Amino acid sequence: MRFLFMASMLPIIFIAIVIMATLCGGISGWIVGWFFGDTILGILAQIGISNVSMFQVGAFLGFVASFFSKSLKIKNENEY
Repeated sequence: MRFLFMASMLPIIFIAIVIMATLCGGISGWIVGWFFGDTILGILAQIGISNVSMFQVGAFLGFVASFFSKSLKIKNENEY
């Protein structure tokens, strides 16, 4: 019974992590936008991405990073 409960909670936890990473990315993008917003949005406009806010850019990067953070591992010098 406990296994079924944990198995049913796993997707809910995964979705919550993705939503929290998106929210944290959006807030981080908004804060970074105070200092580097014109520069970053200018670069994005040059590659064809316009009419976005720094919150949207940060939220997108946080959303994508939430999936990669579980699959990427950094090896130490001592690991082979």
